[in-house]
Order: sequence, then C-alpha cells, then structure tokens
Amino acid sequence: MNRNSMYKTRLNIILLLVLTVLAAGGCRTKYRKQESSEKNTRADQETLFRSNQLVVKQIAKSIREKAAIEHWNLTETGTGVFYQVFHGPKKNQSLKILPGDRVSLTFRLSLFDGRECYSSYSQGPKQFIVEKSEAESGLHETIQFLHPGDSALIIIPPYRAFGLTGDGNKIPPGAILVYNIRVDSVIRPRKN
Repeated sequence: MNRNSMYKTRLNIILLLVLTVLAAGGCRTKYRKQESSEKNTRADQETLFRSNQLVVKQIAKSIREKAAIEHWNLTETGTGVFYQVFHGPKKNQSLKILPGDRVSLTFRLSLFDGRECYSSYSQGPKQFIVEKSEAESGLHETIQFLHPGDSALIIIPPYRAFGLTGDGNKIPPGAILVYNIRVDSVIRPRKN
C-alpha cells in the first residue's frame, strides 16, 4: 500500500469517525430538544389545567353569590351544575327519570344576567332522550334528579353547556345558563 493510499484510508476512517460522532451528538441533541419540548408541553398543560380550575372556581363562586342574593336553595352536582327542585304532585314521585327516557319540558332559558334566550312559549316544549340526544350535558345530568310534574331551577356553567363557542345564535361564548323547567311528561322505552 503506498503512502497516498494509506493517507486516504486514514482520512476516510477519521472522516467516518467524525461523522459518526456528529451523528451521535445530533441524536442526543434531538433527544434533548424532544425532552425539553415534552417538559414544556407538560408545563403548558399544567398551567392550562390550573387556569381551568381557577375559571371553574370563579364560575361556582359567581353562582353561589347570585344564589345568596336571589335566596335560591341550590344543590351542586359533582360537575359544577347547580339546581333546586320544586316537587310536583306526590303521585308522580314514583317515576324517576332515567337514561333513555323521552322527556318533554316546559322551559325558559336565560343567561345569567336574566336575558331570556329561548322558551317553550316561543318554541314549543323542549323534548329529548336522556343521555342519548342533543341537549346540554348539564341538563341531561340534572333531569335525572327529577320526576314527572317536578319543576326546577337549573344553572349550568359554560363547560357543561355551550362552552367557549356559544350556540351561534342567542347564547354567547362562555355563557352561564339558567333554566326554569317543568317536567310535563316522561315516556319510558319498552323493554323487549
């Protein structure tokens, strides 16, 4: 092997080693960047989670303050919905509303500041199948505490109603909803 060939071989080996070291270092840098990005993402998620908790607490505080002013005797669900039941005739108390029941309600839906959005007087009764058709999730939840003939005041926070988007019509983004309802009828599906 001549000297020129030997230098070329050594140069190729050195170049190969340098490229290998650079590639390995690049992988570590990529891993560090990915690890750093994951840490940032976790930190962002934790910040967002804490921010959401603060918003939820502030909404609940606002509802409790208004309830005190209005002399409402509200019960809070585990998901942040507030309600007060006004029981109807005792003969209907045996039929508790369950998932799958078709309910028909006389209702008035207002914003937290009292502005009316919708009502059964202008739109007819609100009808839906519990936990199976379109209605605010907070309404699906609280309707199950009621019986035919009951009336209720239901206050639904935005995250259990129309959220950050509103309904695109009369309910603005981030709205707290106030339902005044009466359960007119409950139809239980037949079991096969």
